[in-house]
Amino acid sequence: MVVLAIILVVVSLATFVGPAAIFYVSAVLSLAIEAIELLNYSSIALGDFCVTVILVTLSLGMSVAAARHRTAVSEEANPMNLPVFG
Repeated sequence: MVVLAIILVVVSLATFVGPAAIFYVSAVLSLAIEAIELLNYSSIALGDFCVTVILVTLSLGMSVAAARHRTAVSEEANPMNLPVFG
């Protein structure tokens, strides 16, 4: 579990410089952590389990939303396309 958490942190840091596909890797790691939590439900305190499931679900949703988000500026909105007067 600690190894997956470390990998998730490294992947999160890589999203600042890498392609959008890295967000999908983060989503897959979130699913893996959630699956491990669900399989070990009986050995985890209820409060810890609930907090972990909520945080992992939020991480999963944000990773998928970030991967699908387009950051490119459209040609019409590009600040280099200002009207030229003169």
